[in-house]
Amino acid sequence: MQNENSLEKQSSFSIYDAAAGSGKTFTLVKEYLKQILSSKSEDYFKHLLAITFTNKAVAEMKQRIVETLVNFSKDKSITEPLPMMLKIAEETDKSLVEIQAQSKKIIKNLLHNYAAFSVETIDRFNHQLIRTFARDLKLATNFEVTLETNELLAEAVDLLLSKAGENKEITKVLLDFALEKIDDDKSWDISRDIANAAKLLYSENDADHVAILKQKSLDDFLEFKKQLILKKIKFSEEIETIALQTLQLIEESGLQDDDFSGGYLPKHFQNLSIGRYDVNFSAKWQETLGEKPLYPKRVSAEIGAIIDELTPNFIVNFQQSKQLVFQLLLVENILKNITPLSVINLVNHEIETIKEEKNVLPISEFNSLINKEIKNQPAPFIYERLGEKYRHFFIDEFQDTSKLQWENLIPLIDNALSQQLEPNSGSLLLVGDAKQSIYRWRGGLPEQFMGLYGNENPFQREKKILALDTNYRSCKEIVDFNNDFFTFVSSYFADAGHEDLYVEGNKQNCNDKKDGYIKFEFVENQNKAEKTQAYSALVLKTIHEVKNNGFSESDICILTRKKADGIALGAFLMEQGVSVISSETLLLQSSQLVEMLVFSLQLCLQPNNDEVKIQLLDLLHDHLGISEEKHTFFTKFLNISEENFIDNIKKYNVDFTFAEMRSVSLYEAFEYCIEKFKIADVADAYLFGFMDLVYEFGQQPQADKFSFLDYWEIKKDSASIPASEGTNAVQLMTIHKAKGLEFPVVIFPFADIQLFDGKHDKLWYSLENEDFNFKETQISYKAEIANYGDLGENMYNDHRSQLQLDNINLLYVTLTRAVEKLYVFSEMPTEPKDGTPSTYNHLFMEFLKQRGMWNDGQTFYEFGKNSEKISKEKKVISQREPQYLSSNPKKHGLKIVPSEETYLETETVAAITAGNLLHDTMAKIYKESDAETVLMELGDRAIIPNEELDSLRKTVYQIIQHPDLKRLFDGATKVYNERNIITKDGLVLRPDRINISAENTAVIVDYKSGSPKFYHNDQLIDYANALQDMGFVVSEKMLIYSNKDEIVINKV
Repeated sequence: MQNENSLEKQSSFSIYDAAAGSGKTFTLVKEYLKQILSSKSEDYFKHLLAITFTNKAVAEMKQRIVETLVNFSKDKSITEPLPMMLKIAEETDKSLVEIQAQSKKIIKNLLHNYAAFSVETIDRFNHQLIRTFARDLKLATNFEVTLETNELLAEAVDLLLSKAGENKEITKVLLDFALEKIDDDKSWDISRDIANAAKLLYSENDADHVAILKQKSLDDFLEFKKQLILKKIKFSEEIETIALQTLQLIEESGLQDDDFSGGYLPKHFQNLSIGRYDVNFSAKWQETLGEKPLYPKRVSAEIGAIIDELTPNFIVNFQQSKQLVFQLLLVENILKNITPLSVINLVNHEIETIKEEKNVLPISEFNSLINKEIKNQPAPFIYERLGEKYRHFFIDEFQDTSKLQWENLIPLIDNALSQQLEPNSGSLLLVGDAKQSIYRWRGGLPEQFMGLYGNENPFQREKKILALDTNYRSCKEIVDFNNDFFTFVSSYFADAGHEDLYVEGNKQNCNDKKDGYIKFEFVENQNKAEKTQAYSALVLKTIHEVKNNGFSESDICILTRKKADGIALGAFLMEQGVSVISSETLLLQSSQLVEMLVFSLQLCLQPNNDEVKIQLLDLLHDHLGISEEKHTFFTKFLNISEENFIDNIKKYNVDFTFAEMRSVSLYEAFEYCIEKFKIADVADAYLFGFMDLVYEFGQQPQADKFSFLDYWEIKKDSASIPASEGTNAVQLMTIHKAKGLEFPVVIFPFADIQLFDGKHDKLWYSLENEDFNFKETQISYKAEIANYGDLGENMYNDHRSQLQLDNINLLYVTLTRAVEKLYVFSEMPTEPKDGTPSTYNHLFMEFLKQRGMWNDGQTFYEFGKNSEKISKEKKVISQREPQYLSSNPKKHGLKIVPSEETYLETETVAAITAGNLLHDTMAKIYKESDAETVLMELGDRAIIPNEELDSLRKTVYQIIQHPDLKRLFDGATKVYNERNIITKDGLVLRPDRINISAENTAVIVDYKSGSPKFYHNDQLIDYANALQDMGFVVSEKMLIYSNKDEIVINKV
């Protein structure tokens, strides 16, 4: 590997291997500027495309380029040149005067043509490509991009589950799945499991496998399941036969269980004979089978001779049964995963429906869409469409580039590299570090980058590998510690390539920052709650210590692997008066003010929900400072009508009604609660964040109160206060969020992460040599896979190596964020089994042993000197909490207009309009003969286009002539359309249609447009309960969904 300084001229294909803190942004900016300053054209920047992976990195790179050009343009740049300017002058053979003159021209042109300044995230570049080819891809030109894949999946799963009962095969699959979960002592609710399985649809790593599954029908899956069950029965019978034969052999030979050492062998076969397959196959007696006698010394020579004679039979039976048990366990593993997989196609069908209905495209589909539809277009044609011709490509954080993203870029880059254009040919510069690859789960494979700086090269140009080998971030002690520690860790890698990566990648040179300090502290092994408490106390103590050394809160960052650990730490520190800021762990749902608003909305929509009522009353009791004992307060509001609830709450000076909440929009309903509950006076950042979330939701099509509760259920675990930079507060974030960042002080608690933990992982198992109708399927990763034969053993070892690399990469990213001080808090380790470390704390202990520092019982170890702060003071912005201005919508007369009302031409709004039109029309139709009169009247008034009238006519007749509905329009029963029902609690309900027979039986019908929702069922149940309270017998409850040219009837 060559050092960058030895290369005078830049290759057309360069790869920079950039370890942590090695100045990769400086290098990227320098190489970018060299290209535009070498050109005679002042707008040459439009031929350069720089790609990175976060908006923050884009902003930083753009800022650095613009600021550097501005500095180069200044008069003093000739007499006081920046180091970057001197380096560019040296590497381009240009004088400082030439660089200054060209910089002035470029900066002027760039600022006037800023849109052509292409420093972008990969997603933005893909978005641009897809917008350009929207018509070719048969996408609406005004499609919306959605980042919320989980919301889309949840909605699709709800839609699928709402169809249970309509289709026999789907119903059977869903029912079987629920029963399987009950058999495993888990909740019968299968929606989460289906949603988790359906995530495969958006997993780039699984795309090729899922494409094969998509070709399979539900019948194929059911047939496969039948084959597996038969296979399982066959294996079970064969195991039982061998076990019983072995036990019979023991009995016929006159042997007793206690004639065998520990009775192990007969017990083993007894377990197998009764179908217990969770037996231990790595016991000591099994390892020495055939080498040591199976009996203890106390048995007679005669008995010993009989057992010795039978031992070859025992060995054969043991090996055969072991092989069969693991074949059976493989079948069980496949069966556990097959049901969720079988519904992937069904979920995908619902997703396509939602995408079309809402005119959205998930951002996670960009890569596959480009790969399938655009990548194979000729590069000049793509450039012509884009309106730009890129000649030079710069890709930052290449280790995070997914396989599809790279494949999509290769044709464009190859076209540039193969062209000989003036002033110079095309070029590609990649910067990355496989040791910082921590996004395998979203397609960022470290092996891809390792292959590129190894032997792979997709281009016809020779590549040059350059090492950025100086760490400009950390103080000397930290650089030396990380070099030594990770070089030591490399010896534990099972994969030689991974070992080489860490040996070669940890030879960083130090910068001129001296000193530095590292501290390891171990806590006693204890339960989860006690451990969290111990870590929290250590973190608090450390924060006080470093503040005494001249550091401020904003210099400190706490890193955790799991978000839950960060949430617990954040709550503890804030209780102790420590200012904390985090975009991941300060969740909106942790605010009592936010909870109060959500419970108010729930109770407004579900007035009989006593659990929600108690939760709201509990919060109001504390918030309003009510002196009355809580239990007494609660009982006043239970088992009473809504009217009495309102009267009671007024006694506590709260002038509030649920009716008012229902009468206004979602946002205005919350504003009403804020005013009436006097929340504005104690408003905090959580309330501001929540109301911003409500406003954003309100801009979506069909954003009603019920759907907000569904949305909140999905968002509440991630919606948090947006973190602002420059605040004097301790930063708290996950390791994944911290990548690319640096902090004067890093604290890493909970540092006892498992290296080989993959209990939730799934692998694709080949069935090529099996007689199934599937050639591969998914299995759960577990230790038993190693016994599934050669294929299983190889899969197990490969995945174990991947887990080891990924978790050590996480540790590398963590320990290299610190500039001056690094604190690591971990559980006191025990000796690792087989001498192989399986956790971070094992690695720390083994390293300390190697350094001759480890002492049993010693709880902390230090490297370097715990000195005063040496880094520059950060600019801290003083913050003021703004006053929350709450105003009653009726007073100001302003109305928030949902975004769909501002785009009346969109298909979505047309669908909503059609839904409203159908409602209005059906409200006037009591019997079949009314339909034509109502439709003709609509036609005569000419208020809707003929095309829409024809579509409406078709839908109306589909309803009134449907075999299941026709009897409701024959005039034989009393019909109430759009009639108010007042419940015993004072609630006003308004069903679309009620048919009441002479026998007082009622049929309830509600018309809906769009997708089925669970709360639609709840509405019908509320209507039915109200009618039953009035003395009617409700015989049927029906939801009629109209969608384009078809109707769907859901019976509740």
